[in-house]
Amino acid sequence: MLIEQSFFSLPEVLHGSGYQSQSYESGIVSALTLSLLQVLNGRNALNPIGCLQSEKLYRSTGMFGQVGPRYLRADLFANVARLRVANKRLSQYGWRHENWLECKFLRGQAGDNGDQHAGNKSPATGAIMADLLRLALLIPEAGDKTQSSRYFLHVYDADPKFYLTFRGRPWCKSLVTVGEQEIHFSGLENEPAAIKKLIGDLPGVNVKLKVTNFHAGPLHVQHRPVYWCWLTRIDRVEASHEQHTVTIDNNRTIIQSDNGLANIAAFIASRLAILPESPDTRPPRPDEQEQAQVQAEDEVVTEVDE
Repeated sequence: MLIEQSFFSLPEVLHGSGYQSQSYESGIVSALTLSLLQVLNGRNALNPIGCLQSEKLYRSTGMFGQVGPRYLRADLFANVARLRVANKRLSQYGWRHENWLECKFLRGQAGDNGDQHAGNKSPATGAIMADLLRLALLIPEAGDKTQSSRYFLHVYDADPKFYLTFRGRPWCKSLVTVGEQEIHFSGLENEPAAIKKLIGDLPGVNVKLKVTNFHAGPLHVQHRPVYWCWLTRIDRVEASHEQHTVTIDNNRTIIQSDNGLANIAAFIASRLAILPESPDTRPPRPDEQEQAQVQAEDEVVTEVDE
């Protein structure tokens, strides 16, 4: 819920000093982080900066079972357990202690005069698909209830129709439609080479997502730059590969075959494409590994049951 609150302040931050010329994905993440810090400060959170971590490894060692190392990272991670406001009733609205976020900033289709030119949409479509698969299935889970929420922030400098491949891909339309939607990925082995370059070769993977989309967009486009801001919260995950299955339900319950999530995650992590020079190619520094190990050992998350 804190991510949603922060999201609706994003246009204000993006149109603040210095952000008008921002053209990097990391700038969008920084803008959301600033907004999230405002929310945490408003709640008098103790050391709010300590709640946040950018480029969070999905696995502190890079190992997914016997697969790895693959240094796959989420753009932003927020642990808000220290606020101590959670309960079962609040969890019905999407509150989770651990919040994982991936981001995409799609730009370049809008000219100085606001004219748009539809170019090759495959790179954007494939990159978004890869982020959704990472969020859905690479977040580590322990026990039979998830502590994690999954968010995908996607911001466009033109109408999303100029970036996403709507024809033949109903999930793209579902991604930019307000409210509860369904997204289904299957037959990924049949994707064209331009898409596989971004997602890798994932034969037999079947993923169904139930999501809730939030939108903050312009009323008109007279004064550029203009941003179409979308936030997609993944509420339910259902996935299968070969004999392995897992369902992460919207009531936090995890139902899986024997090590189903771990096996599916290992398969996807081993085959996901990694772009050259991306943070995913760099192993963690020794201090990052130590910090992750200490956090894993010392952090005990309890949910208050009222």
